[in-house]
Amino acid sequence: MESSERRYPETSELTIVVRAAGERTEQACTEIMRRGLKDPAQCTVIHEKPFSAAVRRTLEIGRDSGRPWLIAVDADLLPLADVLLRVREVCGKMAVNAYCATPLFLCKTMAGLATRGLHIYRAPLLGEALSVVPNKLEPLRPESAIQDTMMKRGYTRECYAKIFGLHEFEQSYRHIYIKTLLRARKEPDLQTLSDRLEIAAESDSDAMVSLWAIEDALQGEQPPEYDWSAQYPRFEERMREHSMSEKPAMSLQDIDGFVRSAIRAHDFVNDRSTLPWVRELLGFGQGAADALAYVDCPPLASTGVGS
Repeated sequence: MESSERRYPETSELTIVVRAAGERTEQACTEIMRRGLKDPAQCTVIHEKPFSAAVRRTLEIGRDSGRPWLIAVDADLLPLADVLLRVREVCGKMAVNAYCATPLFLCKTMAGLATRGLHIYRAPLLGEALSVVPNKLEPLRPESAIQDTMMKRGYTRECYAKIFGLHEFEQSYRHIYIKTLLRARKEPDLQTLSDRLEIAAESDSDAMVSLWAIEDALQGEQPPEYDWSAQYPRFEERMREHSMSEKPAMSLQDIDGFVRSAIRAHDFVNDRSTLPWVRELLGFGQGAADALAYVDCPPLASTGVGS
């Protein structure tokens, strides 16, 4: 039973910022995040670059909103349709000294669950966080760097071991290529990722495109940021070599059904990509029961907590 002192915020207390850079899922992600909001102005879509600038702008919007919670969302996510209910649950359960919390998403490239692309922030702390925003050329993970600094100041960063949706599913080939160029700079175990993609590429064109990017990234010096609007001749050459055409615009019909089906189709028992503590906590050795129980029915759904 939840503590009588626990308070779950209303949706009117949330500020949502969707950070977009040409993702095929931008419109779907934005529509899902706006669903349930009484005031559409609570959700802002930004296209700032480089990413460090997007992080700064996100925090500024949250700080200036006058609302107690900021939800930062990357546009390469496909959240579950009731994501705001799940977000409110996390807000209500965060420790009083927590700066931020991040749930799990099923990541297509990683082939497992990971904390990806949705960060829940206490807005009153954003002014202090903005004082430690790194410059635009460093580091590779500016948002994580701010969180690390806030932790040194005594604020916690929480990982919420519940699945909120999908990450990097249904992206355009071009986006997958550019994103993997960047990932090749950040991934500490690139060989393991490459090996996994080699297997997946036999039946998945997304994995094949990711492999192209890794191969191309290793052939020369890489820039600190990739321009999403630039031309990438090697990508175009590879597309022609494989007689491939770009994916059409994404259909917005039954996104929630797609998200749930993809999660249910995941091989939880044989998943070795998800971190061990998450696998243990969610009981992967026994299958998907614990993970899917939350996907099918988040706790707040049965408490009568409304919007």
